[in-house]
Amino acid sequence: MILDLRWLGFALLAAVVAAVALAIFLARRLELRRAADRAPGAATRQVLASAPYGWLVLNGPNSYSYANPYARRLLELDVPTGSLPDEQWCALLDEDCRAALAEVAPGGRYRSVPLAHKRFCSWWVTAAEDVLLVFLLDTTPQHRSEEASRTLFGGLSHELRTPLATLLTHLEVLGLPGVTDETKAQSVELMKLEARRMARLVNNMLELGRLDASVQVERRPLDLVAVANEAVVQLDSQAREKGIDLVLEVATPLPLAVGDEDRLKQVFLNLLDNAVKHSRPGDRVTALLQPEKDGIRCAVHDTGPGIPAQHLPHLTERFYRAAPQAVEGSGLGLALVEEILARHQSRLEIESHTDGADTGTCVQFWLPALPDEEAPE
Repeated sequence: MILDLRWLGFALLAAVVAAVALAIFLARRLELRRAADRAPGAATRQVLASAPYGWLVLNGPNSYSYANPYARRLLELDVPTGSLPDEQWCALLDEDCRAALAEVAPGGRYRSVPLAHKRFCSWWVTAAEDVLLVFLLDTTPQHRSEEASRTLFGGLSHELRTPLATLLTHLEVLGLPGVTDETKAQSVELMKLEARRMARLVNNMLELGRLDASVQVERRPLDLVAVANEAVVQLDSQAREKGIDLVLEVATPLPLAVGDEDRLKQVFLNLLDNAVKHSRPGDRVTALLQPEKDGIRCAVHDTGPGIPAQHLPHLTERFYRAAPQAVEGSGLGLALVEEILARHQSRLEIESHTDGADTGTCVQFWLPALPDEEAPE
């Protein structure tokens, strides 16, 4: 009987131990299942990986356990998990992380910071259950747009001072007693010139502002011959008044181009207008369209006096003027052309000769052609 009781006690003890072990096992399984339920699924992870913003999970002052592709591109990180680079912004990030961990309320810390290679970003750092999360947004386009606007308005205010002062001076002249009719006529003519100059400045500034505000332009199949011809016809009377021969030459067959029709007409108008203004009576201005591999070469060349070499690198800078003040211009025309072409994945190339018998200037750019399979029948 004593032996039976001992075996019974041992069996009861073993049962208790087994029950406790089973309870621990089941509790662990339940905890793992709950954790799995809370973890994002494959679809969710894919969405977060391709999100239009960056996010980092930090596991130390200078290391991260995950960075999505957006964050890796923005911060120039090589791998999804690793160490942060030795950059100035890392010290600011560490400062915001410490502040976020010390906060009682999950308000997080927001900051805009400069990155390498003249790029900018904004981040929001927050702590969630002792995990530091960093959400990032590339603000480089906005920063560049703001900087361009400041530069543009600063240059415009500077450029408007001279014509405004001229207008005010001649308005006072018109009000003086004893002013001759000839002097009045000269003052009125000068006021007209300055008013037109101001109008060009403001119009070109507005166009540049619109381009700065929009990253892309509308790009559709278009007949580039018709676009260039409209510009030639529009400037033909101006060329005739100066005794300049203005022509359009097209090497056929010319494929359809791809671009924004209105913007490209602005390009031809600005280039042809510059050529006509700076040419001499008897000179020739030619707009040329020529098919090349996968695109169209567009050029405007003249037989004018040419542009000195020291001016060529600066011609597309805003408010830069190589011509004397007597020649009408805003200093924004070629800058506007450069911006339009940049949005067509193209750029302006300028060559000029001032010596010898063959003087003149040639400006050219290339545009993509519509592939044959996409051309309308």
